Amino acid sequence: MVNVLILEDDPIIALDIKSIVDDLVGFNGFIASDMPSALKIAHKHTLHILLADIHIKGLVDGIDTARTLQHLYHSQLIFLTSYSDEPTLARASELNVSGYILKPFREEDLVASLKLCALKLDVDQVLLDIGYGYIYDTKLQQLFLHDTHIVLASKEQQLFLLLLNSRGRVVPLSYIDDVIWYDESVSNTTRRQLLHRIRTKLPELTFEIVKYSGYKMNL
Repeated sequence: MVNVLILEDDPIIALDIKSIVDDLVGFNGFIASDMPSALKIAHKHTLHILLADIHIKGLVDGIDTARTLQHLYHSQLIFLTSYSDEPTLARASELNVSGYILKPFREEDLVASLKLCALKLDVDQVLLDIGYGYIYDTKLQQLFLHDTHIVLASKEQQLFLLLLNSRGRVVPLSYIDDVIWYDESVSNTTRRQLLHRIRTKLPELTFEIVKYSGYKMNL
């Protein structure tokens, strides 16, 4: 089953798109209106395709929300927008975009783009060998140690994926806060407790605290 996350803050358009997605054999549609709700859905349901409106309400627009979700989950990305100005498209082009659909969209264009993304899923790398017996399944979005599933809570998985996808590089505290806590205030103690829980569950892997800077997963 291919899960499609519809990032759209207009409820009528979002429901219309979900109806189209759900009518396709082998597809499931989920709706989010901003980054926090999108992250919750992506953690609960394996994210395969992100269909994102570029301009959504809130502190973070569709482009930056898509950037975060792709960084975490390596999903296919389609932008749906009524904006075609060059500065907007230039920002969007920095991401790994599978397609652009301009509003008002035609159903056949949307369906064709979704099916093309689904085909790409079958050829993309699925199993990521982290080392020390750890394997991350990018399609199931699950971590395994010698075939045993390692269960990570929502925030644990988000921090783990941030560090995994930037392995060997420092992930700034500000970026960690924006992704995991969004507009909530967070203390250094809370951050360190989250990292401690990951270290406890994954003792063979090395996670480093870079003072006053961020966290890093060592190679």
